[in-house]
Amino acid sequence: MALGALAACSGGGGTASSAADAGLGASARAAVSSGADCLAPQVLDALGFAGAASGSTAHPDVPEAGPVPEDFAAVSAVLCTTGETLTDAAGRWAAVTATRLEGDVRPLLTALTGSTTRPAAGTSSSPCADGADRADLWLVDALGAAVRVALPAGGCGALPVAVTEGLDALDAVDVEHYPVELVGPRATSSPTPG
Repeated sequence: MALGALAACSGGGGTASSAADAGLGASARAAVSSGADCLAPQVLDALGFAGAASGSTAHPDVPEAGPVPEDFAAVSAVLCTTGETLTDAAGRWAAVTATRLEGDVRPLLTALTGSTTRPAAGTSSSPCADGADRADLWLVDALGAAVRVALPAGGCGALPVAVTEGLDALDAVDVEHYPVELVGPRATSSPTPG
């Protein structure tokens, strides 16, 4: 199923690592969280919704994104993306899309740990251009524990082909859209003099 560069995913399989990863210390690895959360303050900030994250207390803080831990046995993944809008009585909202994918996660893990797609340790991504789609990726184990994985270019814009192919090889089993930021309030008619 083709999900594009910013699809969310969940898949089955083990982890992969490269010789280049072996030199990274444990402190450079992504920390394990109790579950994937596309509405956590740190994820909303990474997706460009810094103002929306400050007012929410319903979602706890999550660890920073990092390289895939060698000992983390991912069986699924969740990709949080931007680019969708929703409309309700209040108006038009910028939304976060959470997509869970299942299938063989090995190609995705290989792409994420490959030296050509893995972000360099200690580097931060340049700011995203206004309006650019963004993504944040979680890998999930069989018990629901999750790690936020650092994406190339900080998840800004199109992802590398190998990562996109790894995501596209997975099957979407659940897609949720969450309104996050009101971008077009519904116009209200002004009272007419009577």
